[in-house]
Amino acid sequence: MSVKVQSIRRSILVNREYRPALRYAFGATMIMALAMAFGGYLGYVIPYLSLNFLIPGVKMPSFKKGVGFVIMVALTSLLGYLFTAFFYDYTWLFIPLLGLMLFYVFYTVRFTFIVKLFLIISLLAYPVPSSGIDPTVWSFLVARTLISGAIFSVLVVWIVYTLFPDVPVPGFGQDAPSTAAPKPPGRVERFNHALEVLIVTFPVVLLFILYQWYDGLLILIYIVVLAMRPDAGKSLGRVKIHGNLIGGAATLIFYWLIVIVPSFLFFIVLFLGTALFFADKIFSGKPDWSVYKTSFAALVLIIGSISTHITDTASTEIWQRIIMIMSAVLYVVVAFSVVENFKAFLVKKAKMKDIK
Repeated sequence: MSVKVQSIRRSILVNREYRPALRYAFGATMIMALAMAFGGYLGYVIPYLSLNFLIPGVKMPSFKKGVGFVIMVALTSLLGYLFTAFFYDYTWLFIPLLGLMLFYVFYTVRFTFIVKLFLIISLLAYPVPSSGIDPTVWSFLVARTLISGAIFSVLVVWIVYTLFPDVPVPGFGQDAPSTAAPKPPGRVERFNHALEVLIVTFPVVLLFILYQWYDGLLILIYIVVLAMRPDAGKSLGRVKIHGNLIGGAATLIFYWLIVIVPSFLFFIVLFLGTALFFADKIFSGKPDWSVYKTSFAALVLIIGSISTHITDTASTEIWQRIIMIMSAVLYVVVAFSVVENFKAFLVKKAKMKDIK
């Protein structure tokens, strides 16, 4: 029996086809376990953000890049903390400054995508006055969570890349999607894109601030994250809607199982099994891999947000979060469609004016 087990283990580790999927599943599970064990304010977003280190097309960060990433997260989290501490009480100064900072984050190419995510959360994740939490204290706790989460994420990524080395396999795994580096967009293109993203996201930010939608923090973060992606106005609609429907169904099944067996060990084993299932789909090399990537990301975000307080109302909370995420997807799709149609109208109007 032991010979068979060793043979299976050897075939898994040696077979290059399995490595990316195993690395993704074990990395996601380890980070989720750490997030659950150490908790912290908004700790549930760390596993969600960390998936960006493990998705197809991403390579293991070097020691220099890993340390640099942690330093960048620390600096941006500190910036978010200081910004809230100094300006939060001055609403009509806070709002335009926040808009300018978000615009810069959308525009700049100095930060990687995942650093931008951490910075945006540090800027947007603040409590409303009715929550009874001092904004400065809350911002400090959020900054501490993001910094510790960044450290854990990098360490886990290094560990799983060591256990499952990154060896490219043509037509499979990380080479399945195109990994060719696209040409960096010019300043005008980046400015236009940043302006469009700001137009789509900032109205929701204003509603969140002015109407104190503290419970809507999840949808706010999800809207901004979706809108930041380059494909937000193109293929995002079908992929995100289908992906979140699958993720919502998987989340409900996952939740019902952990209610039946309320054990931390069972939770981790079940999460690993779920991660392996989705990792197999994500690294299959098939055209629909991104749908399953979206599905698992939604599951991670929802399960992470309710896993620390499984109560009688948790089932209702899951439904609420699924509806919130789907609402965020629909809003971004519709909003970008409106922006694109308005741009087309302006172009058509300008052409007609030139003809006259």
